[in-house]
Amino acid sequence: MADELLRKRILLVDDEVGIRLTLPRILTKHGFDVTSVANAADAVAEIQAEMFDALFSDLNLPAPNEGFRVIEEMKRFQPHCVNFILTGYPAENTALQATQHQVAHYFIKPVDIEELVRTLNKKLAAKPPLHDK
Repeated sequence: MADELLRKRILLVDDEVGIRLTLPRILTKHGFDVTSVANAADAVAEIQAEMFDALFSDLNLPAPNEGFRVIEEMKRFQPHCVNFILTGYPAENTALQATQHQVAHYFIKPVDIEELVRTLNKKLAAKPPLHDK
């Protein structure tokens, strides 16, 4: 029970079923508690209902750049959450937008899992724990 309270909570937002089926399992094996949703509306509902340490949002949900809307909502409701972008369609302008939205990292699919977990742990270690708020 105590271990469950210490697990970092992640919200994963991706309209690709394959990502929602595989990435949460992988992250759970690395000690994270993952909530997975398919669209921006469900993401906003989760953001308003639960606390998260990190957000991984697909960039196009499927509307172009809709992931930035999810990030803005997360920043509004949970300003201490660490935000990440996942995209299969990288572009210089969206990478620049990610910087402007203070995204911690811009991952390009297919993502290297070891790099993702390493980067996630590094970024989470740099912020105060969720449970101390």
